[in-house]
Parts: sequence; structure tokens; C-alpha cells
Amino acid sequence: MGLVLIIHDIIGDSVFSNLIKKIIKPFLLVSLLGTYLMGLGLVQYVRTISSWPSAIQGMFFLLLITLGVEAMSLLGDRQSQDQTSQQISEKQRRQERIFAAVLAATFLTVATSILVGWMVRGAFSQGWIIIILAALVGLGFYYFCLVNLLMAPFRILAEIVVFVIIPPAAAFFIQSGDFHWLLTLAAIPFVAAYMAYPLLQSLQEFGVDWQHERKTIANEIGWEKTMTFHNALILLTYLLFALIALLGFPWFLIWPVFLTLPIGILEIWLMERVRRGQKPLWRVMQVSTASIYLIPMYLVSFAFWIR
Repeated sequence: MGLVLIIHDIIGDSVFSNLIKKIIKPFLLVSLLGTYLMGLGLVQYVRTISSWPSAIQGMFFLLLITLGVEAMSLLGDRQSQDQTSQQISEKQRRQERIFAAVLAATFLTVATSILVGWMVRGAFSQGWIIIILAALVGLGFYYFCLVNLLMAPFRILAEIVVFVIIPPAAAFFIQSGDFHWLLTLAAIPFVAAYMAYPLLQSLQEFGVDWQHERKTIANEIGWEKTMTFHNALILLTYLLFALIALLGFPWFLIWPVFLTLPIGILEIWLMERVRRGQKPLWRVMQVSTASIYLIPMYLVSFAFWIR
């Protein structure tokens, strides 16, 4: 907190707020924390949580290295991707990069200290080592998607790995060295649900991205196909929830997610309005698309924790 206040005093309100907005992305962080808690809830459901300190350290480890990568990505030349970079002076941009480097070093140093602590205690299981390596590879891929224009369309794949797949697996394997089949089934529908949100964002920013020649999914595959994929992913989400129930996922844990189906139908209807040329209700569409992902995550996690 003291470091943040010092940076704020030195670079001023406007540059500081711009820096924080670039580093802290609420939807991604909520996804990371939510899926981590879902994985921890699965441990509670199938076994028992053996070490709460390790569970909390694991959550902070993922959070810190993610924020560190976000800060590191600001050190490169992202002017062609970042419209806010055109609104600040070269001096302010240089200050932003300097303090982004300070924040990146701080986040990654603390994360490394947690990792060293685990090594000293010999707390690594084989599964946990694999997950850490996968997280580092996934974050490396995510970093290059942030700083490299050619890789920008693949960013959604990196986000799925970092913010949907890795956190529940990390929460599970830090408590248990044995794999459980429910871990895979629980993650499958959330991949489709997550993908719908960045597709909506790429549609919302289509005009600006096209003007600045930014490579996004919508610009690569076209406006019409992006809308089609968005709606298909929403339907696929609920089909996958039904499929994992058929594959053995306990129905009493999963049935509440189908209560959100009307929200999915509403989002598809709103998208079809846009296809017919009516004015987009972007704020409503953002809330509904995020709800299709976050509310089922909460319901599944809650079911794990109370059973």
C-alpha cells in the first residue's frame, strides 16, 4: 500500500489511474479468484482442505504473477494497441513505464518468495509442480499476446488457460496430489461461457479497433461471424452443463445453473437485435454475458462448499 501511495504522489492522478486501469482488469481477476475458489470448493467436497495457509498462499501466488505480467506488458511499445496512450505525453508515458516496471518487480518478487517458501518446506507434489509449470507457460503465452500485435487474436486462448483452467487445478493440487475426474468436468462448460465475454468486447470495440488497425477476433473473422459464435457459445455452455451431468457430474450440484438460462436467451435476443440493425444495448449485454459465466460459477462453487 505504501508503494502504491508513493507512485501516486510522484506521477499524479491521471497517469496513476491510467496505469491502474491497464494493470487491474476486473473481469479477469474475478474469473481467476472465482475459479480458484471453485477448485478449492471441490477439494472440500471430495476430500478435505489440509492446509488453509497453503490455499491462501496459492491464491495470492496466482494473483501476484498475473498482475506482474500485466505490469510487464506495459514496458513494451503498445501504442498501436492502446488508444489511451495517445492521450498522454511522452513524459507521462515514460513515467508510466518506469513505475509499471517497479510494480512488476514488486509483484513478481513477492510471488517468487512464496514459491521459495514452498520449496524450502518441500510442499510440492508432482501435480502441483506440473500446474506451476503450466501456469508459467500460460502466462508467458498471455504476455506475448499482450505485447505482440500478430498474436493478439490468440489472446482469448491464453486467457482461457490462465483465468479458467489453471486456477481451479492449482487450488485442487495444492491440497491433493491425486487427480479427481470432477475437476475436468467442472471446468468444461466455463470455457465456453468465458469465451462469449471477450467476443462481446471485440464487437463493442469493433469500430475503434478497425480504425487503429488492431488485430482482434472480430476484425479477423468479421462482425457477423463473431455475433454467431457469441450466441453459439452461450447455447453451448448450457449444452455442456447438460453433457457433464450425463457423464456423471452430480445433478444436485449442477441443476441450479439452468436457472440462468433465461439470461442466456435474453443475451441471444439482444444480439439478434443488433444483427437486425437496432441500437446495441452494450451495458445490458455486458452484464448478461458476464452473468452467464459468473453466476453459474458462484452456484457450482457454493454447492461444493455446502455439501
